[in-house]
Amino acid sequence: MAFVQGRGTSGQWESMIALRALLAKLRGRPIALCDVGDVDGLASAALFKKRHPEGVVILVGPSDVKKWWVRAFTWDFVADLPCPGKAKVRADHHVTNKPCAEAEYYDPNAPAAAVLAAKALGLENDAVAKELVEAAVQTDTANITDQRVRLLDLAVRYAGRGEKYAIVDLLAVRGLAALEEGPLKKLAERGIERHNFLLKIAELLPLEESLFIYSPVRLGISYRMLTIELEKRGVQFVNILVRRGYRTYRLYCGAHKEGRYNCAEIASKMGGGGHKFAAGAVIKAPIYNVTKPIYALAELLKPNVVYVLGKCDNIKLPCREVPVMSRGSGD
Repeated sequence: MAFVQGRGTSGQWESMIALRALLAKLRGRPIALCDVGDVDGLASAALFKKRHPEGVVILVGPSDVKKWWVRAFTWDFVADLPCPGKAKVRADHHVTNKPCAEAEYYDPNAPAAAVLAAKALGLENDAVAKELVEAAVQTDTANITDQRVRLLDLAVRYAGRGEKYAIVDLLAVRGLAALEEGPLKKLAERGIERHNFLLKIAELLPLEESLFIYSPVRLGISYRMLTIELEKRGVQFVNILVRRGYRTYRLYCGAHKEGRYNCAEIASKMGGGGHKFAAGAVIKAPIYNVTKPIYALAELLKPNVVYVLGKCDNIKLPCREVPVMSRGSGD
């Protein structure tokens, strides 16, 4: 496990992984670009490492594929992400991500990108690969039936950037057996603690058909998992807007699978993408109007009230405060 939890700034971390990709290219090693955000992305990365142990994985978010250094490389393998510009093989199932690679394993009806990644990498009959694919399917469809998969999901949701590289390496070698001991077991235990905090927040929110939730600071929870939890409790449509910096916001949208709502449509209008039942966006507000994303999303959703995880603080919309305690998070 070459990577440890990083403590530098976002820019320093980006420079580090860009340099890592460049060195891999210079040494003639295959490079993969996979989604950093969930089990599906990390499972796809682990499949690549299983097929190419000498290969180098780079983990980024969907919005990062537009960055110049990502688009400067020809990637040998891309999974669970939009087109980065130049790619030899790409495995993906997002309806908003259009095919682009020399060899495309693209199916918007596939339950997870890892299903397509295993096919692209010729690992469909490998026992460890089957475990990883099943874990990706269960988490991406929000239908977790295996306790090991639940623990992996919690570990990944609350892992730092460096820790996720360690998870990829462990999964590539040991599959879900890696949860039984060592660092992955500790990450899962930490995830359980954070998830219990999330459940307390869910209990404070009303079970209305549609919810617009605004989080003015990061709370140390997985907002995607909060949308899933609220859906389980009966909410049909959940949109959570999280302020991640002075001008940066992150949208998490979840819609009940038997409902009429479309997350991909909302996320696309906010500059992102995803599935009908789960989608998101990273939004940069203009310098002259740093709260614009709040009102832009409200214009789309037309909520009766905005539920704020904290203080309303000058929000010019009908607003209801939900008292929570910030824990800090990289989510």
